Amino acid sequence: MGSLSACPRCGRKAQKSISSNWFPVYMCHDCKTKSCNDCGGTRCPKCGSSKHMTSDKVYAR
Repeated sequence: MGSLSACPRCGRKAQKSISSNWFPVYMCHDCKTKSCNDCGGTRCPKCGSSKHMTSDKVYAR
């Protein structure tokens, strides 16, 4: 699992807060597109597949 500075699809950056300073980035099992909950949700924004896995985390810097 890697560490990113922003979501590779939408550019969202993590905000520092008391409860959490990161969010997961998911990779589609079918087309390998990476997205976060904001730009992809439960389905891949490129192919529409619901099969995904956590591939990276975006940390606040």
